[in-house]
Amino acid sequence: ESNRSPVTAGPNDSLHETPCMTTSLLQRIELATRCRDVPAMTRLGSQLLSGEKDSFDPGRGAELLTLAARDGGAEAAALMAVLCGAGVCRTQSWDDALDYLQQASERGWASAQAQLKLLCADDDLQERSDGIPDRDVHAWRRLREAVSIADWIDAPARDVILETPRIRKIDGFVSKAVCRWLIESARERLERARTYSPVGGGPAINPSRTNTETDFNIVQSDLVLLLVRARIAAATGLPPSVMELTKVLHYSVGERFDLHFDFIDPAVPDFANELAVRGQRLATFLVYLNDDYEGGETEFPLVALRHRGLVGSALYFANVDSSGEPDRLTKHAGLAPTSGEKWLLSQWIRSRTPAGR
Repeated sequence: ESNRSPVTAGPNDSLHETPCMTTSLLQRIELATRCRDVPAMTRLGSQLLSGEKDSFDPGRGAELLTLAARDGGAEAAALMAVLCGAGVCRTQSWDDALDYLQQASERGWASAQAQLKLLCADDDLQERSDGIPDRDVHAWRRLREAVSIADWIDAPARDVILETPRIRKIDGFVSKAVCRWLIESARERLERARTYSPVGGGPAINPSRTNTETDFNIVQSDLVLLLVRARIAAATGLPPSVMELTKVLHYSVGERFDLHFDFIDPAVPDFANELAVRGQRLATFLVYLNDDYEGGETEFPLVALRHRGLVGSALYFANVDSSGEPDRLTKHAGLAPTSGEKWLLSQWIRSRTPAGR
């Protein structure tokens, strides 16, 4: 897990020099901007937004992407869709995000085109969407106008599994097509999953956790993922600004996550700074991205519960009790699949937005 948010950053609209920038980087930014070099501005803007090579300056990164999109950049327009949808260095706007996604589609950016088709709420229009020419503005506009943001941000119906601890489920939280999209978005970036170490407080490989995972920073995100986060916000009543990086988890046969808590334990001295900066981890939200495996349940042994969701369903639980104290009844494990492979989306939700976001 990174300490930077994948979808939010503090406003920074100036072109001032930041201490983390080298002279070489500043020269490249100046040259790319002066020459209106769209690929270079896109590459540098992405680097500044993600903090690659310790060059974190989201304000300037957003400016470079705005220029690149204005000058016809397809990838830059797709990235601007994410910035607008997330409200990074600008006012959050789904309309602006969809406008940029349409622009990126018209310019031939395959991911943007696939997102518009996936998000289209008109089944007939979706079925006829294959083979749309890049420059067919009217066809991409029809797809863009058929995206129903209201369907995503309306609070879905939920069922109570337990009141103590507070555990809920939501059937049909997202579609099978969205689940497939999230799996494919993560498949090539999986790494060994980590846990917070009680020594030092940072993420570390632990033998109690053998599965793999990936998370999504701002430039690795897309509008589909942002709308999933918005739907999680609607379901929990907690805003995306307090969400950690969204993760996709993968379990092969035999891989597991042994019994653990998701809250940040205030009794561990090395977690004090984490709690001070980011607050407590209030809730865990899981989306089951497939169900063609055996075993692999989410187990809560202290309350005799094992849960295995259907594809597209969600499970979420509070990691704290009604007084805000860590709820030790939430001790749980990700059991190993006995056949097939298991895919999950995991979203941890904090009690506050970190400073600077």
